[in-house]
Formats: sequence, C-alpha cells, structure tokens
Amino acid sequence: MSAVLLLIARLLLAAMFLSSGYTALSDIEGAAAYFAGLGLPLPSLVTIATGVFEIAAGLLLVVGFQTRPAAAALALFSIVATMLGHYGQGEGNAAAEFMHMQMLLKDIAVAGGLIVLALHGPGRLSVDAR
Repeated sequence: MSAVLLLIARLLLAAMFLSSGYTALSDIEGAAAYFAGLGLPLPSLVTIATGVFEIAAGLLLVVGFQTRPAAAALALFSIVATMLGHYGQGEGNAAAEFMHMQMLLKDIAVAGGLIVLALHGPGRLSVDAR
C-alpha cells in the first residue's frame, strides 16, 4: 500500500511542475513578461530554462528515476521561485496580497513534500527501485 501512496504522491507533486513548465513553454512571451516584471535578467531565457527544468524534473518524479536529486532540486527551486515571485508581492492591494501569500504558502508546502520524497525515496513502483 505504501508503494502505491508514494506513487500517488510523486504524481501529485509532478503535476504542478509539468503543468507550469508546459504553460511557460507554450506562452514564452507571457511568462517572460512576468519574469521581466520581477526584475529577472534575460526573461525569455529564464522562461525557457524554467519550463524545460520543470518538465524534465517533473517527468523524473513521474517515473521515479533519480528521484532523490530531482526532488531536492525541485524543493530548492520551489523555495527560490516563491521568494522571487510571491514574497512581498501585491502590496497595497488586499486581494493580491492574499493571493500571493496563499501561493507562497503552497509553494513552501510543496517544497516540504519534495524534501520528504528526497529523504525517503520514490518507493517500489519506480525505476529507481529496480
């Protein structure tokens, strides 16, 4: 049963990154505008690198290959991304402040789940287990 639950956990965690990576790569202009608004340099390059990383690492979680390093990298990515994208954002607009705080807390929680996965591994239903 725990192997099935670990597989479900990997799939749920991966879903966010696969979706986000796909969205960034299918709207490079829009994602780059968001990154530019955050003050990041070379926003188009950041968009492409971010999208490719999220999809690649998400797929590693799905199949359970190199799960521990992929989960650790995604945890670090989640913390950095949330601090850049959500910390202190929306000031002066109560609704925007609320939304950014919720996104920040969600990303921190996801990072926590990824750290657990990095520590305990992907379970028996994975390529790593073979």
